[in-house]
Amino acid sequence: MKNTITYFMWGYQRHFNRSLKYNIRNLLESIGIDDIDLDTLLVGIRSPEISDEGFPICIEPEDGKWDLSIFDNFSKELSNEIKNHPLKNMFYSNDERATREKPENIRRDSISKAIKKSLELYDQNNNVESFVGLTTLVDEYYVAPVIQLPVSLFEKYPRLNKKAYENRNLSQGYLSFIDAVIVKLLSEMTKLLASKDPGRNLLGDINTREIIRGAANNFLYTPSTAIYERYGYIDLFEVFNLVSSLFYEGVHSIGKVILTDPKHQSVIFSLQFKDPIRVNNSRWVRKVLEMSSNDLSLIIDNEYIYGLGQLHNDYDFADQKIFIVNFLDHYYWQITCGDIILLQSKYNEPKLPTAPIKDELVLSNLRRLYPYTTEEEQKNILNLIHSLTTFNHGSMLVIAEDAEAEVLRLSTLGTPIFPRLMTPDLLKQVSGIDGTVIIDPKGYCFGIGIILDGEANARCTPSRGSRYNSGVRYVYSSQEHKRLAIIYSEDKTIDIVPKLRPLMSNTLIESNITQLEAATLENYHKPRAWVDDHRFYFNAKQCLRVNAALDRIENSEREVGQIVIQTVKLTPNIEMDDSYLTD
Repeated sequence: MKNTITYFMWGYQRHFNRSLKYNIRNLLESIGIDDIDLDTLLVGIRSPEISDEGFPICIEPEDGKWDLSIFDNFSKELSNEIKNHPLKNMFYSNDERATREKPENIRRDSISKAIKKSLELYDQNNNVESFVGLTTLVDEYYVAPVIQLPVSLFEKYPRLNKKAYENRNLSQGYLSFIDAVIVKLLSEMTKLLASKDPGRNLLGDINTREIIRGAANNFLYTPSTAIYERYGYIDLFEVFNLVSSLFYEGVHSIGKVILTDPKHQSVIFSLQFKDPIRVNNSRWVRKVLEMSSNDLSLIIDNEYIYGLGQLHNDYDFADQKIFIVNFLDHYYWQITCGDIILLQSKYNEPKLPTAPIKDELVLSNLRRLYPYTTEEEQKNILNLIHSLTTFNHGSMLVIAEDAEAEVLRLSTLGTPIFPRLMTPDLLKQVSGIDGTVIIDPKGYCFGIGIILDGEANARCTPSRGSRYNSGVRYVYSSQEHKRLAIIYSEDKTIDIVPKLRPLMSNTLIESNITQLEAATLENYHKPRAWVDDHRFYFNAKQCLRVNAALDRIENSEREVGQIVIQTVKLTPNIEMDDSYLTD
């Protein structure tokens, strides 16, 4: 079957768009966003100087989701953008090349802005936000990569407010780390559009770690700009990473920094340096950070440290001119503005804050594992799990069907107690000692400070601490009784073993297998991706059917240069059983 394209721009446009979608998903998952419904598309505007054949506007994919009527007013929008473009009044007295390239730069940027303007109504009607990259001339078309994300994403991860600066030429910067990541990716994809045969060999051309770190770098200039309404020139992301990595007399970095204009009316100095310290003098910064505490913070701007102080109790972060940097552990810090955690970095890996647990996911798993418990008992355990995340130390809570017998067996390795319904306040008190708190599925505690046993298994990992591996060994040591371990680590992360998974519709599984069995190289991508993402849920027979379909598709005849994604074959997961299925 030939690969025909109605809205033809160039031969590898489908491959390029698939790569765009793959890369944005990969990037978002890397910074802590998974299971998100997003779209990508390419919009091409035919260059009138090159050709008058073909469609004036093309969309990839041409599956009908984006109708060309979206761009009915595009010519008008483009004329307005070119007419009012800020570069029209820019003159380069000593740069002939910039003068020569100015008209083309205006055209490329104006086309992108006109595309974004044309998509506004679609965005409103579909509760999405479109991010449009800079257009690049590919053969006869100015092509823009477009990423569409659900508006709900920015409700979960709030942005900074847009500001009206007196200097209208001053960039707003990035309102969130997500914005910075998307813009960075679009910039890289635009560069690839300028290469020969863009889309032919793309999947390996994007360095995820470099893009994420570059985006974090760029994003950390936004607070600097907000403070003084001018550009900052010090790379705060690298500064904070370096400071957090250093030890002072054998102690790792823990402390707090107030990032603001030291003359801000809400700043109260307790101690002020005569000679401010440069923030890029990392060792000196680490030394003075040792003086900070819960009550006193270092006062810095984007260039200097001015002393120690605090904020007025009635300060409202709504003006977004004060930011807090918390150094939480070795090589671990986060920056906040009021209640918004803007970004956190651990071992130089920037991420978004992730909710420690999803309540509905916890409750659905409790119902699956312990169907005889009441809704009240399940919510009580959920509250216990929530309370763990407020502790200033690592802790572990184990829910075991055989809790009473296990505490008796391990009585020499802990402290058995008379059965007592566990509460969040009591859990906080008893978790202050080493060992694990063991409760039954109804929430009754039988032992505290219990040292767990269990044999090592393939799920243990040396990259995690002893507490985590202890929980893994213990949970998987029993085949007869269902157990759940909630491990809260000193680095503020929480793990639940076994991993919590949503319930899954067997009808939906069968539907995607059927789609894959009927698919060709032209339309197998959607069911293939779904199967790959949900491989945990497939039983032995379903795995065989999927693998047979993948073998047929991947080995079928293809066109020259056509990309086929190879999928690791499915095998039944030993942890999967029918209790995960809803029908």
